[in-house]
Amino acid sequence: MRTRIRGKEQKGKKTKEKPCKIYLFTEGDTEEIYLKHYENKKKGIEIIPVDPKHTDAVGIVKTAKDYMNCHDIDVELGDRCYCVFDSDPKSNPNINEAFDLIRGYSHKGLACIFSNPSFEIWFILHYMKAPYGKNASEIKKIIKELLKDVEPDYKETTDIFPVLFDKQEKALHEAMLLHKSQEKVHENVLSHECNPYTNIFEFINYIREVKKEIK
Repeated sequence: MRTRIRGKEQKGKKTKEKPCKIYLFTEGDTEEIYLKHYENKKKGIEIIPVDPKHTDAVGIVKTAKDYMNCHDIDVELGDRCYCVFDSDPKSNPNINEAFDLIRGYSHKGLACIFSNPSFEIWFILHYMKAPYGKNASEIKKIIKELLKDVEPDYKETTDIFPVLFDKQEKALHEAMLLHKSQEKVHENVLSHECNPYTNIFEFINYIREVKKEIK
C-alpha cells in the first residue's frame, strides 16, 4: 500500500511521523458523524470532513477533484479522498458520470463509499441480512425499529457508532457476502439497479491496513 512513511522520507534525519489523511466529502450528516469515528491519530489516521456544498454525486465528486488539485494529497503516504453518497435516482440521475470521474482520479487517491438505497443499509447489516428492493425511507424505518430498545429517540443525526461497534465484524462479513452475491447478478454493483449494496467494507479494510503499517 504505502511505499514511504509520512514525515520520515529524509534519510539520517529523525522527523515526527504525520498522520495519514483521509478526507471525507459526504452528502449528509449521518455519514460524517459515523465515519469520523475511524480517526485514530495514535495509529496515524486523521479523518478530515470537507463540506462539498453539494448533495448530488456528480457535484460531490467534482468538488473532491478540485480540492485534490489544490491540496497536498499524497497517495504514496496513504492519503485518500472518499466521496460518500447514496444511489437515489432522483438526485443522482447521472450517477455513472460520478463513478467515471472517480475512476479517472483513483490513481490520485480518489475513491467512494457507495450505498444503495442509503447509508443506513450498513447499519442494518449489524443486525440482519440486507433486505432487497427497499427504498431509502423504508430502510430508515427498519433501522429505527432495530434500534428502538437502545436508541428510542434515534434520528439521522444520532451517533450510533458506540451502539454498533461490537457488531462490526458481523456487519463486515455480511457486507462482503452481499458484495459477492450481487456481483453474480449485476454487471456493475455501483449502480441504481444493485439494491441493496454497500462497499463501506473497502474503506474499513483500508483503515485497518494503515493501522497495521504504523508502528
